[in-house]
Amino acid sequence: MQISETRWVNPSILKWARERLNLTPEQVAEEARKLRRHYYAPVSAQELAQWEKGLSEPELEHLETLSEIYLCPVGYFFLDSTPQEPLPLSFRGLAREKAASLSPTTHRTLRRFHDLAQWTVDFIESLSIPWEVKVRPGEYAPDLSLVNRLVQEKREYFGWTKELQSRFEGDREEAFRWWRKAIENEGIFCFAMKLEPSEVRGASLWIGSRFPFILVNRQDAEAASGRIFTLLHEYAHLITAKEGLVCDFRGLQADKNPEPFANRFAARMLLSPEELSQRLKEIGYDRPRETWSDRVLDEICEPFIVSRDVVAIMLQEMGLAPADFYERKRQQWERRWEKRKPWGRGGGRPTKKELKFRELGYSLTKLLAQHSKRPSFPWLDVSYVLDMKIKKAADFIQWVRETKL
Repeated sequence: MQISETRWVNPSILKWARERLNLTPEQVAEEARKLRRHYYAPVSAQELAQWEKGLSEPELEHLETLSEIYLCPVGYFFLDSTPQEPLPLSFRGLAREKAASLSPTTHRTLRRFHDLAQWTVDFIESLSIPWEVKVRPGEYAPDLSLVNRLVQEKREYFGWTKELQSRFEGDREEAFRWWRKAIENEGIFCFAMKLEPSEVRGASLWIGSRFPFILVNRQDAEAASGRIFTLLHEYAHLITAKEGLVCDFRGLQADKNPEPFANRFAARMLLSPEELSQRLKEIGYDRPRETWSDRVLDEICEPFIVSRDVVAIMLQEMGLAPADFYERKRQQWERRWEKRKPWGRGGGRPTKKELKFRELGYSLTKLLAQHSKRPSFPWLDVSYVLDMKIKKAADFIQWVRETKL
């Protein structure tokens, strides 16, 4: 690809870089305002409009601001034509119309997820770190008739028993941490980042058929129980997908959509039909109904470490709710999520180190801590990935080394 020699920047690339994240000029100006505390140059909506029309040109400091907001190299802005990016925003399985309407937050997070996963692979390979992965891409077929047998196998494998569940009663955050460790012990990297729950709740990714990754929404509207469901949902995608990135999506034809398999797997891993039947009898709701209120779903959930998704899916599968019940409830919840912020964190405000650890998970932070004393450790790259100055990055890694997480 040739670099332009006749102009400072390419106006069409400036516009393309913004629009691929569904950002408006006003949103770019707001993001630039937030970055000013990190010494980035301000950018106004009016200035951006002029630059995109070729009526004026930005300074290098403005391009650095736009590069940070658009998640692309500054060099992109000098190209003659739009570059071919490695991350396909058609995301295998994501409905085309949905991909086109994703919010800037979701776009940025999915790109961050992909870039962080690729960086992790490069880090492992550049330092020749042995990495054992206990799952394989496509080792199971997404066949609904096989779900029950697979659930029984995986429940026994992970050791998810009634006794263990009772240990987490009243502490679903601890249950999520248990499941995250269990999944990461399979050699799967699990990241937690902000997504718009009305669009995408999670994603999974195989790189080179050797390195598996999962993304969960750190602000799931149902907090820890919702994140556990998403974690297991994406795990199901990993063991049935062959390659590439899979979003928690809807919109495909039924015979080509692996969502029902992943939904049923995640739901039954956390709640068996027998357990649900017993609970329904206890509270007097053991007959089919056309509709189930959120209040009743919450009452059913109470003794279990499950989200409303799990109960809605199970009620539908057991014939106690209409065939489209879960789909209708999901749409209802999405409309509500669009109008409000996710539920409170609880348990106090985490520190910056804790937030960074929650984002990166056990596996990647452990790798960084284990290999940080090697002469070839890429401190500059690590500080960029952690979004910290080198001194702060070193402090974070030391904290990881000293803290029992």
